[in-house]
Amino acid sequence: MNINVVKRYEKRVLSVKKYTHKKKLIAFMNAKASLAIEGMHLTPSEEKLILERSNGKMKNDEFLAHAIELARNV
Repeated sequence: MNINVVKRYEKRVLSVKKYTHKKKLIAFMNAKASLAIEGMHLTPSEEKLILERSNGKMKNDEFLAHAIELARNV
């Protein structure tokens, strides 16, 4: 779950704002464009892996295992 701390109240209660699918997709496209400026490009399998993790379809442990496997096969 992606959260963004919006405000801290006096009693130390956090107000949490969840990102929408559209905002996650925009953030992903911005990150992808930043990588392209640096001359790095994501493969379709890397894109799929990142999008599955950001949409909550995959836990962090699974994501890291798949990312390490992709890195070994490069």
